Amino acid sequence: MVRGDEVLGEAFHAGYGGPHAEVSALAAVGDARGTTLYCSLEPCSHQGKTPPCTEAILAAGVARVVFWAAEPGVEQKGGAEWLRSRGVVVDGPFGKPSDWAAENPVFFHNAAAGVPYVALKLAVSMDGRIAPARGRRVWLTGEASRREVHRLRAGFDAILVGTRTWEADDPMLTARGAVVPRVPPVAVLLDRCGRASTRLRALRSRSGPHSIVATAPERAGGLARRLAGCADVVAVPVRDERLDLAVLMEALAARGVRGLLCEGGGVLAASLLREELVDRLYLFVAPVIVGEGGVPAFPVGQPGERAEETLRFKGWKSVIDPSRFGNDTLVVLDRVD
Repeated sequence: MVRGDEVLGEAFHAGYGGPHAEVSALAAVGDARGTTLYCSLEPCSHQGKTPPCTEAILAAGVARVVFWAAEPGVEQKGGAEWLRSRGVVVDGPFGKPSDWAAENPVFFHNAAAGVPYVALKLAVSMDGRIAPARGRRVWLTGEASRREVHRLRAGFDAILVGTRTWEADDPMLTARGAVVPRVPPVAVLLDRCGRASTRLRALRSRSGPHSIVATAPERAGGLARRLAGCADVVAVPVRDERLDLAVLMEALAARGVRGLLCEGGGVLAASLLREELVDRLYLFVAPVIVGEGGVPAFPVGQPGERAEETLRFKGWKSVIDPSRFGNDTLVVLDRVD
């Protein structure tokens, strides 16, 4: 908040259910009459966990509000017009929805679409491999990249891996690091043949919501009995000998998953991209060459098919500058509709 050229105070939304940034800034400043309030998001105009920010702004005598991004929520939006109708000067929004989404993609995802925001994360070598010959498990990226992956996990509702990944690596799929999520992400395992067991680390001793295991309809009953108490089993139709990923996305959205981070395997990655279900790519590129026989990051084509007929990269652009994590480089690409 400013008065003239003087910055009077700053604030941020410290936690879910607590005061929003605008209200905290007003409290820090005290006398806000005639001030200008700068905020990243349009002030909310509804009663939720806290009262409307718009009413607090008006009551405090703020003269002008400048905001960057429009509120995406159906109930929360409209704060700018509400303030304008009561004599407050309001400037905003600025930029484009794609700019806002680049900063906080899950928050700005259109929940009305009926599917989660889907990000695909892969660690790849310079020659496009995710591992040496099958059966060998190695770390391509360094410790700094792995810490960043845990930070990314904390921003998603669920983490998805394919069958080959959980069979080979038995990952925990938890967010372990400096950023502690308010609600731990749910582990989602693909398991068309119904082979998952309670011994898997992703299914045992998890705090927060149950894990989810997606399987073929004919396997669902037996698998649900075997995993009772540690996972919810979701029956997903099989198409072309694979679980129908589009149907899975709808099922996850119905269970409250707004943001999904997919981590597991080249086959799953290629399927998600082929079906245009991915909104963002996180590619951690390691300065190593795996060489011939390595597992490709994006396996494409079947015998007799051309690769371009099965996997098409189109409409992708870099929206965030590449970042260095140790010796690795993170490249972030968003799909452009």
